[in-house]
Amino acid sequence: MRTLAIYGSGLLALALAACGGGATSPQKVTNDATAAVYNDDLNAMQSNFDAALEKQVTIDGVATLSRKLHAFGAYKGLTQTAADATGGRYDYNASFDNATMAVHVRVDSDGRIAAYRIDVPQNVASR
Repeated sequence: MRTLAIYGSGLLALALAACGGGATSPQKVTNDATAAVYNDDLNAMQSNFDAALEKQVTIDGVATLSRKLHAFGAYKGLTQTAADATGGRYDYNASFDNATMAVHVRVDSDGRIAAYRIDVPQNVASR
């Protein structure tokens, strides 16, 4: 499996970002961000990430990841697999027509995504 990751202050395999308001839960914010990536919608992504992560976003990076996700069929949503609310860390499974992959996030105290990683199977990562 190839991992595409976004970290507010660390190693960056793919830059994605935003600074968003009004999301009611980490799962909603993560679902909205994942749907925005799938839809190749940079502006929608930026409504979910914190300011530091937003600066790491590239339109080409979002487009590349979107193409990879589309290879798995339609995006169906998230199921939570783990949570550390104290640390703001949450893990989900993102369901697609033809695959399920892990999504890992860290959410800041304002409810914005400060780190985002989606594990895309390698057979699609090279397409």
